[in-house]
Amino acid sequence: MNMRLSPFDDYPFHQAPTPFATVYTSDAHYNDGYFCAFYAAEWYFCTGLRLHPNVNVIDGWATVAHAHRQTSVRASRALHPRYDDLAVGPIRYEIVEPMRKLRLIAGDNPAGVAFDVVLEAQAPPVIEDRYQHFKYGAVVNDLIRYTQICRATGHARVAGESFAIDGWHGMRDHSWGVRSSMAVPTGIKGVDRLDAESVRRALRMWVPFQVEDHCGFYNTHEAPDGTPIDFEGRLDYADGRSVHLTAVRHELDYIPGTRWPRGGTLELDGDDGETRRYTLELRGTPADVQGGGYYRGWRDGLSAGVYRGAEVVEHDSYDASPAAAAGGPPHVPVEHRLGPTEFPMVMVEANGARGMAHFEHTMNGPYPRYGFE
Repeated sequence: MNMRLSPFDDYPFHQAPTPFATVYTSDAHYNDGYFCAFYAAEWYFCTGLRLHPNVNVIDGWATVAHAHRQTSVRASRALHPRYDDLAVGPIRYEIVEPMRKLRLIAGDNPAGVAFDVVLEAQAPPVIEDRYQHFKYGAVVNDLIRYTQICRATGHARVAGESFAIDGWHGMRDHSWGVRSSMAVPTGIKGVDRLDAESVRRALRMWVPFQVEDHCGFYNTHEAPDGTPIDFEGRLDYADGRSVHLTAVRHELDYIPGTRWPRGGTLELDGDDGETRRYTLELRGTPADVQGGGYYRGWRDGLSAGVYRGAEVVEHDSYDASPAAAAGGPPHVPVEHRLGPTEFPMVMVEANGARGMAHFEHTMNGPYPRYGFE
């Protein structure tokens, strides 16, 4: 039989008549992995690691954004025979305690971005709604994710400067499923699409946060006219209370000439009948995920989940200031650069409670309310 066993197969948690190394679908876009970040007032680190079992690839990356500059290292290797080793190049993840502690390591590498930190959960994970997207009747996205607010402790070294990570704000997500933006692109064409297949996401906000006595998360997309397409969220308080969120209202402020939010206000409605109000202020340098290899961010012009050889490491460093509004890895053509999507924000509740938010934001196409045509 042409299947491989791993140590995980000794656990009685299988959900298909295959070993864990063989997934339920042969879709090349199936993957499973993590996106994590930790941040303070002037520093933003993010890192990811993903397995792409149907193309025999594991890849990972680490990025730091600081003082209007972004520096990244990306690594890729053959998944087999080391299927059960969550390591690629200088990047290593260790599950210290499931759903509680995750260790993130970026060893010495040509980019000069190294760290060894433990993310410790501050609240239970929020499992997001399953996302399915069809194109001409074919499934192009089918995935699920859970997100968790954390604090980070450890140390980092950037360009030879070493410093402690002492209880910084942080977050982690773990997602798995079919994701069309990864692996070699698959063209699906046709002449007749259902209306439900053509829903256009203009504004995206995906926001884990923590202020003094509670953790929170919300995720939403809006159409160009501001109509919500979806919304979900939850607050978890230190005293054990949980409040499910039902809606968000926002007034965002953008850096002139860009689509970069630099602050604003949020109102979050809860199922307890209360509305919580917060202000946001950009603090530090935002980061783009193309530096991590997403969305054609690798030097070969492709994304994560592409076989590049037994072991490959590449790196880059570039201007991440508002003056570089079309910023991104220099090898990515300007017309394909997304600009920053991950914004570290100071967050203050109306009662004065302070904290930080990982404000993931994209604005695609027209959104007249904020002056984007």
